[in-house]
Amino acid sequence: MRLQHLTRLGAVASGMLTLALALAVTPAPASAADADITLKGGDGNSTVVCGNVAAALSLAKKTGYKLQLNNCKANAAGGSVGLSNLEIFVSQSAARTNASALAALDRAASGAGIAADKCENHRPKGTGQMTKCWATAKGGKVYLNNVTVQKGGVARTIDTAAIARTGVPKGTNGGAVAKCWNVVSDKLNQRDDCNTYGGGAAWILKGVDVKGYNGEGLRKNVSIEVRGGDANNYVLCFNTTDGSGKVKQINICSAEGKGGDVTLKNIKIITL
Repeated sequence: MRLQHLTRLGAVASGMLTLALALAVTPAPASAADADITLKGGDGNSTVVCGNVAAALSLAKKTGYKLQLNNCKANAAGGSVGLSNLEIFVSQSAARTNASALAALDRAASGAGIAADKCENHRPKGTGQMTKCWATAKGGKVYLNNVTVQKGGVARTIDTAAIARTGVPKGTNGGAVAKCWNVVSDKLNQRDDCNTYGGGAAWILKGVDVKGYNGEGLRKNVSIEVRGGDANNYVLCFNTTDGSGKVKQINICSAEGKGGDVTLKNIKIITL
């Protein structure tokens, strides 16, 4: 992952594909160093209408979605972000509040949330629908690079590891669902739709103290939220007929999304 220094507090980010990356870092007040740290990767969104029939052209013009003629893909990925060069001090009360996020540092992830579906799984037999349409999605991960966790006088360093997204409800790592409309009653308008959602990784701590490695003052009782961007993809897939309902062209459509990752680099977390 390519990282680029962006702020004095070591916030780093990289965009995936050609997506714009939106970052918001709350500036520190002039009289106090207690501003929260918030980083958010840009969301990726892609919607494609697929088909060279009048219904597809009309829908694309009406909605403003991009029109493709066949073999269509609606793919996008959320932007990735990173946080580096910080000492984070966690009080006993804050440790209870952040128990889930801290515990996640002790276990490597077996894999990011992955989901997949295809329209044929939902299509009744003998409908005559021939479109090939599927959806896949993958949630982001939290990557650790030289992260030291210290409790009391005992410290351990994680050189490289990946963990599931933390500090957010379970079940939102990534998801995919295929929505299929089998327009059997209208032989001139055979259509399948697929959409995906890939959740961005997130790492969140609340009520902690933070100090940068480059001489920055101590920020007290702040919240840290580092969140990769989400990916949303939608493909609307039509077939071409000969005017009587017989399919002349079978379109192949897919929607694929990847949530943005989070990287923690050169971070020391001290539980007091």
